[in-house]
Amino acid sequence: MSATIRFLRSAVAGLNGPQTLGRGPGFWGGFVIVVAAIALSPLVLGRFQIINFSNFLVSGLLALSLGLIWGYCGVLSLGQAAFLGIGGYAYGITAINFITDHGNTTLAFFVGVLVPVVFAAVIGGVMFYARLKGVYVAILMLVISRLCELFLLQTADPRYHLGAAALGGSNGLRPASPSDPSMPNLIFGLGGFNWEFDGRSLAFFYLALAILVVVYLALRILLNSSFGFVLVAVREDADRTETFGYDTRLIQLVVFCIAAAIAGLSGVLYTAWGTFIHPNSFGIANNILPIIWVGVAGRKDLTAGLAGALVLQWISLTLAAKGEYALIAMGVILVTAMMIAPEGLLTGLIGRFREWRQGQSRSKPALDCPASP
Repeated sequence: MSATIRFLRSAVAGLNGPQTLGRGPGFWGGFVIVVAAIALSPLVLGRFQIINFSNFLVSGLLALSLGLIWGYCGVLSLGQAAFLGIGGYAYGITAINFITDHGNTTLAFFVGVLVPVVFAAVIGGVMFYARLKGVYVAILMLVISRLCELFLLQTADPRYHLGAAALGGSNGLRPASPSDPSMPNLIFGLGGFNWEFDGRSLAFFYLALAILVVVYLALRILLNSSFGFVLVAVREDADRTETFGYDTRLIQLVVFCIAAAIAGLSGVLYTAWGTFIHPNSFGIANNILPIIWVGVAGRKDLTAGLAGALVLQWISLTLAAKGEYALIAMGVILVTAMMIAPEGLLTGLIGRFREWRQGQSRSKPALDCPASP
């Protein structure tokens, strides 16, 4: 019992640690209100809006993965969508091949998360142990993502298949023959029970919301642990951190793999959401958009990056419905935001509010104390 209590206390302390913005009753009360509002939004939203919002929640995972590796470890990855695409293809290929045998996609779900981790371990091992840093890592990841896209676009020939799954080229992942099963919905199996989540259903919406909240809270605990403090030290000065005996290359590799797992999870949910995955998932747009979401709101905090992803996607969808000029307006908004607050709008506003509060507390006159006899 005492061990359980100690674990719960450390988890609560991790949720409120100094490496993430927001702590105390005020923040967590607001957090519960926001999550409850999102959970109740289907009561007022139409079906089309709910489907789009499910995709926003899935993309929030991609923003968290980039915020972890870029904001806290200082490694800018311009190819984070590569892990999303690899996770999506791994999930789809496994699901098509094993849905008949298993009756569910539980195996495919875990394969879709683990394959990007293995890929990240190989690529990251080469990058970090070769001492690549800065713009070189960013460019290399973008090139890798682009190469994956170009390769998959050339796989329309029927000979490019893995079992019952054909890579499909520009047509996207599909059955190798008409008799093979198509991409199934996300189905979890346990014992004799199966739970199916259609990507266009409310059940999937709530599943995506629950996974996003769990990942967000777990990352807060991780970043406010001693490991999180080392991450920030690596971000601020990797050479100095290494002089204290830390293997900065291994630390960067571990975080790179964790970020790949989260991005792969995003890819699994994205593929299950549309029962479809296309080579464009590796494209430049999917790699640049998370940079915009996280950079505009504030890359050095999880909450800011996640809020930026959800809000900017909603603004983008709203403006896109107004016509082609809306896209130009969106670009103006993003460029202006980056010029006004290079460290991020949300984190910048919070920082200025704290400074104002501190200034207010200093300006208050001290209370007169009664003279001692």
